[in-house]
Amino acid sequence: MSNSLTTNNQTEDEGTISKPLLKVEGLTKHFSDGGGFLSGLFGEEQRVRAVEDVSFSIRKGETLGLVGESGCGKSTLARSILRLVEPTDGTVYFKGENVTALSGEKLRAQRKDMQMIFQDPQSSLDPRMKVGPIVEEPMKAHGMYDADERETRARELLERVGLDPQHYNRHPHAFSGGQRQRVNLARALSVNPDFIVCDEPVTALDVSIQAQVLNTMKNLQEEFGLTYLFIAHDLSVIRHISDRVAVMYLGQLVELADKEELFENPQHPYTQALLDSIPVPDPRKAGTRGVLEGDVPSPIDPPSGCRFRTRCPKLIAPAEYEFSPNEWVNTRRFLRAVERRSIEPTNKSSLEAQFFDAAKPSGEAGRIVNEAIAHVVNDDWERASELLVTSFAEQSICAREIPAYEVSTENGKSPHHAACHRHRNDVVDSRQK
Repeated sequence: MSNSLTTNNQTEDEGTISKPLLKVEGLTKHFSDGGGFLSGLFGEEQRVRAVEDVSFSIRKGETLGLVGESGCGKSTLARSILRLVEPTDGTVYFKGENVTALSGEKLRAQRKDMQMIFQDPQSSLDPRMKVGPIVEEPMKAHGMYDADERETRARELLERVGLDPQHYNRHPHAFSGGQRQRVNLARALSVNPDFIVCDEPVTALDVSIQAQVLNTMKNLQEEFGLTYLFIAHDLSVIRHISDRVAVMYLGQLVELADKEELFENPQHPYTQALLDSIPVPDPRKAGTRGVLEGDVPSPIDPPSGCRFRTRCPKLIAPAEYEFSPNEWVNTRRFLRAVERRSIEPTNKSSLEAQFFDAAKPSGEAGRIVNEAIAHVVNDDWERASELLVTSFAEQSICAREIPAYEVSTENGKSPHHAACHRHRNDVVDSRQK
């Protein structure tokens, strides 16, 4: 089963939903760890699996928001789509043409229609150049217009993005962060692109400026008929500007749905955790922010099956054992504490009281738990952790199979995709027994 979350953007009524402007199929990007003396001495070169088998599509005029923790592969995915870094595998179609098969002059010509706005508005502008020539540079590179026409268009674009045309002769250091990002936006628009990748374009800006830049981008989208892939880790920004939202974790998409559907009805535990982590602005409001336990695994050796399973609060119990809901919750809590070594080893009775109370598993599962407790009491953490992980966590379907499911929706809009085995009909979750 593929781990991609694919979207079919056509229905039986071809006029209802247009064909995608951009279609990504199985896109994968691996990086070498650099090799060197130690790599050659101790074994094969390791590879960082930054993006793994990602599939999605974007319709013309749409904004797809891409959200996830820092380091999950969002920027690498964007750069792979634009061929700024070469994909390891997979295919990108733009206007029906295979971008990954292009080279030379054809690739250069294609890039005119696919532009990018980078995260840091300062480092992405040459401090030695004035903003006018900066905006003109893409036009000059693609042989568009003569010198006077380029200057006229640059001044017009500066005005369109909210700057004074007289700023044409200023250097980037004379502008604020928000103004610099507007210059970046004008530069991207200079070659009349159809598609713009926005790689966290407002992250480096003050909150008061973010809304102004976002509103400018939305207005320009309507005016120029633009299509955006908008990358951010701020969910409030994603909700403001996106039509659909894709959630990424450790190089893979785990959920994809219409914006309101995803925010109101999240179907993946990771998405739910992201939403729960949003700060509550009213201190009088009840409730606390959710916090994910554990660290993000290494992309060099990601977990099998669902990559989120090592941190998932809803890991499905292995079918080989008879766990009651409370027994599985307690066993998982004990397993996590053993992995973190956050237990003060005393004796068997105190550990049972601390973690299991009256809900300790019986049968074979109970025997394994008792053996793990004995290892902890004897200060043998490695054996306890290995026993619990191999017996329980790695026997879950979450560890054995890669999930990819379509969740039914009532709104009749785009499909809701969630890479979670809880949506598989033949899987019995111990919490529901």
